Amino acid sequence: MITVTATQKVKPGKEAELNKLMARLEADIRANEPGCLRFDYVRSDADPSLRLVYEQYRDREALEYHQRSVYLREFIPHLLECLEEPPQVTTYGDVAATSVPPSFFHIGMVVPDLDKAVARYSDVLGIEFTEPHTYEIPRLEDPYPHPFKLTCVFSRTEPPYYELIQAEGEGIVSAAQAGKILYYGLSETDMAGRLEKLRAQNVGIDALFRPSAGATPFAIITAPDLLGARLEYVGVDDVLEIEEWVRTGRHPG
Repeated sequence: MITVTATQKVKPGKEAELNKLMARLEADIRANEPGCLRFDYVRSDADPSLRLVYEQYRDREALEYHQRSVYLREFIPHLLECLEEPPQVTTYGDVAATSVPPSFFHIGMVVPDLDKAVARYSDVLGIEFTEPHTYEIPRLEDPYPHPFKLTCVFSRTEPPYYELIQAEGEGIVSAAQAGKILYYGLSETDMAGRLEKLRAQNVGIDALFRPSAGATPFAIITAPDLLGARLEYVGVDDVLEIEEWVRTGRHPG
């Protein structure tokens, strides 16, 4: 994790303008940077002209994305007009960090009406969702093989994301699966190895998503043998694609 602080000394009379600038920057970050895990803007009790920005980023790549963003570049000249001097920026790396295994990165839920579900979740949870995208699945085995179109959205939040899936057909994402968590989604670097291991561990398989018959699956949905719910394993390349989709709001494909 990367931590960044920026100390600001505000010019007299520029407080309101600076507050608006910072609020706009925060909104841009939250809309475009899932890799920014924390963004706080605070004021000194002893000296109201002294402000501190406290930011945390998932990794160096997330910080570099922030630093290259167009909105940050446009923000800086206006910021400098509001300050007595350039902000004092300091970057910190972890000294002691506990290494823990990765957990699931999204939760999949089937919904009867995708548009209504997005509106409902957005209202209740106070979050935004990506634009819908329809995946053309060449071969879905659930259990019988067939081509399939899967339409879904992802929440524009920190992981784990909410994935809402339009109910379709009679199989794994049918309307019968609505009203509950369908699966917990995990990233996988070796899909063929994972499928072999699941079978060796006697974990049931409810669905396989393949590009063609006999090909390595790009997604695996287990039976609800663990945690009382299914697990979905997703190839790491597709996870990166999802993260870009979450970041921009539009599917990159």
